[in-house]
This record gives sequence, C-alpha cells and structure tokens, in this order.
Amino acid sequence: MWVGCLNIVRCSMHFRSLPTVEHDSVYLRPLRASDMAAWASYLNNPAVYEHTSWNYPTIEDLSGYLGNETSGEPDSRLRLAIASKDGDKLVGTIGFHSVAPVNKSAELAYDLNPEFWGKGIATAVGNVLVGWAHQHVGLVRVQATVLESNLRSIRTIERMGFAQEGLLKSYRHVRGTPCNFFMYARLAGSGNCT
Repeated sequence: MWVGCLNIVRCSMHFRSLPTVEHDSVYLRPLRASDMAAWASYLNNPAVYEHTSWNYPTIEDLSGYLGNETSGEPDSRLRLAIASKDGDKLVGTIGFHSVAPVNKSAELAYDLNPEFWGKGIATAVGNVLVGWAHQHVGLVRVQATVLESNLRSIRTIERMGFAQEGLLKSYRHVRGTPCNFFMYARLAGSGNCT
C-alpha cells in the first residue's frame, strides 16, 4: 500500500492509496527502477517522440521521477506507472508536473507505449487521476498543454472532459524550436471571483 503526500496543499492531506483504475488491462502504481529502460525506449520511438516535448530522454533522465510520490516538497511533481495487469509491465506513465500549491493547480502529463494506443487506456486512467486530484487532493484546476500537431492527444484530452482555452503561440521550446501548444483545463468548480 502506498503512503505519501502529494504536497499540493502543503501536506495537509495524506493519501493511503493511489486512485483505482477501472480498466480491463491496466492499473496505476509507483514507478520502479525496472521500468526506466522500457519508458526510455518507447519515449524515443519516433511515433511518440515527434508529438512530445521530451529531449531524447535517457534512463538517467527518467530516474529523477523515481520516488517522487513521497517527496516532502510543496510543489513536487507526481508521475505514476500505468502497468499491465498481466505481467506488471510498464504500458505508460501519467501524473502532474508544474504543480502550483498556492493556486491548487497542476498540469497533467501522460505518455503511452504505441503498442497500447487506441484501447482507451489514457482516457480511462486520466479521468480517474483528474477526478482523484479534484476530490481527494483538493486541486481546483488541472490543465494540459498539447502540441498543436498532436491530434491523438487532443482527442484524448477532449474525451477526458477538458475544455480548450486557447492556442499558446511559441509557448515552449521543443528541441530548440519554439512551438505552439493548445491549453486545456478541467476545473473542479466555476472559478469565478466576482
């Protein structure tokens, strides 16, 4: 059983377990050192790589995500393994980065081995994680930025109930080139200050 603090609200809430995913073939768990080679391999697959902002990640680069679910920092990121129920192999990852505790917001990030595309995995796991973040962590806003060329991820984010808020021009450099990203958000409430 996982015990840790996501620290989005300065560790005022502790979690006894990860969200439970209702999917026939996958579940969520903390990342393991044994996952790093498989993760690096599929992230460097051209079909995946061309639509991400990763910069040819190595096993060493990705190992920085190990144990982040138990970090004591208020703005710590969270990245979890999406693992197969049959064989416990890494299928993908999902989590939050760019966490802003004071605003109770975070940015969703996920990736999936192309062998598992088109099976509804990212949508199912994303819905569970975002719902958990709203209901159990206390996040008000979960946002996602998607390269404008990543049509598959745009469809996935929209199936998760995210609303497009606009196009951010030259928002992030991707391997040295300024690229446009769509901004999406899923809110826990209305967010109106008036």
